[in-house]
Amino acid sequence: MDSNPSLDKTNGSDSRCIYFEDIQFFSPNIDMSSWNKNEVNKYFHVLENNPTDCFTVVNLLIPTNREGILCITDSISNEQLICFPLNEIKNLSKGSDTATANYVLLTHGTSSNNEAIDPSSEEPLNMYLTHILRCPTYHGTLRIIDVIRRIITEETGSTATRSGVWEPTSVTLRLHLDIREDDGSSVNFTPVPKEKSELFKMRKSTAKRLFVGVSQLDGRVYLPINGILDVCLGYGRYLSDSELTYLGGEENVTRGEASSNSLNGTSFSTWVTWPSNHNQFSMFDVIGTRDECIFFTVVVRLLIHKLEEPLALRRICRARVYKADEIFWLSLDRKPVIEDYTIKLTESIDENGNLYAGKIQKILNVTAFHPENNQSIVPSVVNQTEDSDNEPLMSGNGIVSREVTDDQLLLEWGHLVTEWHHKVRQSQANGLGVSTNSLRIELLHSGCSGPHISHFGSAFCQRIRRLVSRGIPDALRAEVWQLLSGCPVDESGLMDAYRILITKPCKHDEVIRRDLARTFPAHSFFRDKIGQESLFLVSRAYALYDEEVGYCQGLTFFAAVLLLHMPVEQAFTLLVQVNNNYGVREFFLNDFDGLHMRLYQLDRIIQDQLPDVAKHFSDLGLETHMFASQWFLTLFTAKFPLTVVFHIVDLFLTEGLIFIFKVSLALLQLARRDLLGLDFEGVLKHLRVAMPKKYLAHDANQELLSIALSAKSLKSS
Repeated sequence: MDSNPSLDKTNGSDSRCIYFEDIQFFSPNIDMSSWNKNEVNKYFHVLENNPTDCFTVVNLLIPTNREGILCITDSISNEQLICFPLNEIKNLSKGSDTATANYVLLTHGTSSNNEAIDPSSEEPLNMYLTHILRCPTYHGTLRIIDVIRRIITEETGSTATRSGVWEPTSVTLRLHLDIREDDGSSVNFTPVPKEKSELFKMRKSTAKRLFVGVSQLDGRVYLPINGILDVCLGYGRYLSDSELTYLGGEENVTRGEASSNSLNGTSFSTWVTWPSNHNQFSMFDVIGTRDECIFFTVVVRLLIHKLEEPLALRRICRARVYKADEIFWLSLDRKPVIEDYTIKLTESIDENGNLYAGKIQKILNVTAFHPENNQSIVPSVVNQTEDSDNEPLMSGNGIVSREVTDDQLLLEWGHLVTEWHHKVRQSQANGLGVSTNSLRIELLHSGCSGPHISHFGSAFCQRIRRLVSRGIPDALRAEVWQLLSGCPVDESGLMDAYRILITKPCKHDEVIRRDLARTFPAHSFFRDKIGQESLFLVSRAYALYDEEVGYCQGLTFFAAVLLLHMPVEQAFTLLVQVNNNYGVREFFLNDFDGLHMRLYQLDRIIQDQLPDVAKHFSDLGLETHMFASQWFLTLFTAKFPLTVVFHIVDLFLTEGLIFIFKVSLALLQLARRDLLGLDFEGVLKHLRVAMPKKYLAHDANQELLSIALSAKSLKSS
């Protein structure tokens, strides 16, 4: 709309106006300047209940200073119908109930030169004229009243009100969500109960519908919703758009009273069928314990009048799954789950600086907040049940075949090991391959600790890494592990030390014996007296050998892995070499300072590589040490199947400690979607129970190690 020349002259230096378009206007020949609110509202009811064609569609132009001229113009011809000084307004009222909420009454004096809509009207000059405005929305009514009152009451020369008018404004929308289940008739769907107004209590394998609705709570601007682009659903939280399932929803839209009848309190609503047959939502058919819940994300994308980009409202919800025939008390809360959103937006401003109220130009940002200010999820102790599905995999589980069916692979390993021994003897003769203390410390801090094999030449190292990546044949592991760790097969010094140490008394004997039954109880070797005695001797000898570390149960799991491949003396020797050369020993020193450093590094890596998982853990109050301490202390040997444990040890001895970080990250990466959908107890249970069981499968092992091997350089800055 073009600026009005007459207004430019009368409104002084600040000729800008606030435009309200498409207002219905009527000027009755009644002086209502002294009417009270009840009398005004009764008159509004008369107009509302007796439709008349006396209303004209106009535009209302409100000046931005109290001395300015308020003008009412025809919306089509732009002809001025009424103009009068803003400060002459005597009575300003609005309707006081739902039926009359969109009505505004204006009365003003006639001391100035005003043009009435009916020039033939014969009224005394000092009478008050009355004008009735009927706005398209209640929000428009409030905005008109607010703007006029603010400008009339502002101090002369003040710019606070005027400048504030042109700043971005905000509105508050409320999103209503409800899940309804088939009551058995395939026609009627009943709202599922909620726990603490937040957590949906759902039955497995039951047809469901997701209902979503919107209502505007406040704001100076009415947000005109033209329709819905789609309703999206995803298992988990902090999901990208590509991880959501698009369910439509436009065909079931209702508005106004029909919407409120469908979903109470809404002015716009729709529903979609719950995608029960979709792989992503299989977790909604898995019954959890009474303390577990799962997360899912709902995104509603609304089409706003004259805006190209849809408005997306995102809500993270929680649910608990019960058996299909679960009976819930009727008295349980069945109200929809709600979330409020503050939407900051700008309105259209023309080249002359006039603001068009309600004409939305751009949505700047959307901020969600919970109307009930519920406390965040409080972590509690993981509930353990007698259900075997909820029990962790016993350590030492899994069968590893010592048979090699690939003759070519065995031939390659035979050539490599022969050549390797030759190079080791050659290096020892030339004094090569010995790590200095300063180099060892440097490697420890780099996270790539280990003796390394670079002095054998890059081509030979590549051969080693290529074959190890495929897994060392189990029959060769004892020999190859000693070669990788830099521990000579004919090592005599540590073996002699072992034979002396086992004759000495040890203060840790009682604790070591108590822990024997907890180490690899699933393996027949350690259920037998011979296996337990071997583990006792290695653990006892190491506690005496390294008094600064002493006895720590975490070391016994790695010692057990070694004992499954070599005699006790060799297992002790290799345990010492690995602890000293690979940085494992530092985990146990100075109140586990070394472990805390590695956990801090892993935490930073997760933040960098998997920010959504890191945020999810942070929101739950889940700290890295709660699940990863055991990974580092036992080098993944405690809870995972032996099929993957042995291969991890292969690669750990080849790559160094950095490979433990890579496996940790790969595990979280592969479990990402599951983790994002679980609460505190659910995440811990998944990491402790479900995750290790997954790697009983060969294909899962291969995928895990493939991702770990292909991981780029990790930074923990």
